[in-house]
Amino acid sequence: MRHSVRTRLAVAATAATLLALPLAACSGSSASSESGHWAKSEGTIVFGAVPDQAGSDSNSKPLEEYIEKKTGYKVEYYPTSDYTSLIAAASAGKVDVMTSGGLQYVQATNKGAKMAPVAATLTSPDVDDPGYYSEAIVPKGSDIKDLSDAKGKTVCFVDPNSTSGFLFGLYQLDKAGLDVDPTGEDANGNPEFKDFTAHFAGAHDKSAQAVAADQCDVGFAEDTIAEPAAKKGDISVIGKEYVPGGPLSVSEQLPEEARTKVTEALQSATVENIKASGVTITPGFEEGYFGATKEDESYYSTIRDLCSTISAAKCADK
Repeated sequence: MRHSVRTRLAVAATAATLLALPLAACSGSSASSESGHWAKSEGTIVFGAVPDQAGSDSNSKPLEEYIEKKTGYKVEYYPTSDYTSLIAAASAGKVDVMTSGGLQYVQATNKGAKMAPVAATLTSPDVDDPGYYSEAIVPKGSDIKDLSDAKGKTVCFVDPNSTSGFLFGLYQLDKAGLDVDPTGEDANGNPEFKDFTAHFAGAHDKSAQAVAADQCDVGFAEDTIAEPAAKKGDISVIGKEYVPGGPLSVSEQLPEEARTKVTEALQSATVENIKASGVTITPGFEEGYFGATKEDESYYSTIRDLCSTISAAKCADK
């Protein structure tokens, strides 16, 4: 008999705690020398980010320049094409700093990345909690009022590596009684399910657009995308689940002095401090970055627990 994610989480909580211990214990193994390890070269911080929209490089530039001013190090942007390539870069030790979703952070560390979260980014200028919501959406006027009605329907997800657009979407479906264990994979390597047909839109806005266009009966997107679309009357929100905010992670292989300097820079990177440092704020950065709050590994225990119980997320694999 299939055990639900909620049942398995009770067991996974203990396992996740034990999992964190060996990760922490061995994370500094390759940085045990006094010199440590830089992703590229001494004095250069390599910055990795998910390119979720055009211009991601320039949009993150103010934060990169702030790190430069605070640490005295040169900062270089590491180009990645998608979630998978960012995870691969972190796992291979090719980035010193990574901004990502919680799921990508857990996937990367489970694949060997020696990264540690030091802060979590805020999603709005009006909040001090970095968390946000994964929202379940349906076309306006849909007969589907509850996720239990999604059985047999087409469900839009963002990406198999998306925190709010996949992992927490599956969690909501599981709570509604649907089977979220994969039955196999399609031609593109994406998971298939017994109780619903999964469609991967590629981005949060595309997931909302596909639902609004009746291409999907149900979908998932982060609240910053879903709420405006709902206000416009394009879709309706029928459920939501809290998601820990995206981490700013620092390589544990960096020399201790560099790791301390970068950590202090990221934890102080409020919008006000970045502006006060003389950094030019770009429109894209101002629209998407609202500061960060100090967090550590424990903040992401929920994601690590879900990762160990939802096999479709493929984040428990080493």
